Amino acid sequence: MLANYNINIRTKLAFLWATIMFLYIYADFFNLMTPNHIKGMMDLETPFGQTTPTILIGFSILLIIPALMLPVSILLRPILSKWLNIIIGLLYAAISVLIIISDFSSEWMAFFVLYQIIELFIFFIIIKLAWKWPREKPAA
Repeated sequence: MLANYNINIRTKLAFLWATIMFLYIYADFFNLMTPNHIKGMMDLETPFGQTTPTILIGFSILLIIPALMLPVSILLRPILSKWLNIIIGLLYAAISVLIIISDFSSEWMAFFVLYQIIELFIFFIIIKLAWKWPREKPAA
C-alpha cells in the first residue's frame, strides 16, 4: 500500500492559494481571445470605465492579496493566518459570485464562469480548512 503522509494545514492553504493564482492567469489569458477584448485594452477601457492610475492600483491590489496569501498561510501565527484565510476567502468568493452573475448570460464568457465556479470550490475548501484549523494538543 502507498504511504499517505499528512500535509500540514499551512502547506495545504498555500497550495490552494497558488492554485487560485494559476486559475487567474489562465482565465485572463483566455479572456484575451474574446471579441473586442484586446481592442478594449488598447482603448484603455475597463469594466469600470476608462483606465486610470487609480483603477490600475485597485486591480493590482485585487491580485496582490491572493499572491500574499501564500506567505501569510505559511509564516503568520496560526490564529492570524486562520482568520485571514477565512476573511479573504469569503471576500474573493463573493467577488467570484458577482462575476458569475455578471457573465452568466454571455456565450463568450462561459469559460470565465467555469473558472469562477472552480475558484468558488477552492475558496470553499480554503475557508473550510481554515475554519477547522487543528488545535495544539495539550502537553501531557
